[in-house]
Amino acid sequence: MMEGEGSANEITVANHEYLNCDFSDVVFSWSLEEIFNENLSEHKVRKIPETFQSVGQYFGSFVYPLLEETRAQLCTSFDSIEEAPYAQIVGLEEKSKPYRYGTQLYNVKVDEWKNRFSSGKDPYKTLPGDILILADAKPESASDLQRLGRMWTFLLVTKTPCEDEDEKEIGYRHFDFQVEASRGNQVDDDMKKSLFMIFLINIIPSKRIWNSLYERGNLKIINEVLCTNPVVEENCQLCVQCEGSWYENFCPNLSSTLDNSQVEAVMTCLARIQCNHKSIVDLIWGSTGTGKTKTVSMLLFTLFKMKRKTLVCAPTNIAIKEVASRLLKLVKESYQADSGRDTMFCPPGDILLFGNKDTKSWR
Repeated sequence: MMEGEGSANEITVANHEYLNCDFSDVVFSWSLEEIFNENLSEHKVRKIPETFQSVGQYFGSFVYPLLEETRAQLCTSFDSIEEAPYAQIVGLEEKSKPYRYGTQLYNVKVDEWKNRFSSGKDPYKTLPGDILILADAKPESASDLQRLGRMWTFLLVTKTPCEDEDEKEIGYRHFDFQVEASRGNQVDDDMKKSLFMIFLINIIPSKRIWNSLYERGNLKIINEVLCTNPVVEENCQLCVQCEGSWYENFCPNLSSTLDNSQVEAVMTCLARIQCNHKSIVDLIWGSTGTGKTKTVSMLLFTLFKMKRKTLVCAPTNIAIKEVASRLLKLVKESYQADSGRDTMFCPPGDILLFGNKDTKSWR
């Protein structure tokens, strides 16, 4: 098995260095100098190999790249901080019960958010996982935060109003949410006079990845994906004889939309779905622009035609919306192309979307 760049020993160090560390604690431990240091992880970030010696090496390969990606996102946000959404605080109350060990929770009430509207983006709305800056003045640049006497700290939004309450607050004026100050970043009395909050980034997707790297809940699936043992039989021999009929029924239609590698990926998944003798995990992968979403959409479209109930999971509302939109488009195009059909083979109501309360992502 090819080892790739970055030895297993180096990866083990990455795993243990941040063991039992919450992702937000790691981010909040960075100083401004570290955030702006493009070489902060220069000797730690390694090229992620194509094969792995162990599950531990696989998980550890993503630790430093994830941290570096987050640092770069923060750096970009600081560079344009003068354009970031901000609001003045009208109420700040410390909660008696800590959120986690070494942290402190605050109930916050802010005035109307300014700079909510950015070109080509949805209006800003406070969400759990938002990284905010709490400062005694609205900074016009990152260097403003480094001036002598200036006080500021990082905060993490942990709770926002429920959807019904949020919709009632016309104009988003004077609404409450909850924030967490991490270790060593608690808000002191000197900062509770004239305060502003500035939005930087949302770390929920990165936090979920971080948790999966360390919690390792379902290793059976991971082992299936990573398995490169040539002795392991990939195809069920009891079902191989049926593959010819699958190609005859579905391959011509797929070939008119997908390239050869995409057709092969879909056909492989379809054939294995019919197997009742073993559970199989397949990985459809490729670089940006290679048509992964298109391939998955065609796979779902074919499964719908087969009357197969399918559950699709995605990391964000936007991602699942994109897959669902493409699937719905394929269903409508199929109906329009078949002039002799009275109804769609799959009613649009059979496609159900579930996501978090960030409804702006669904529009």
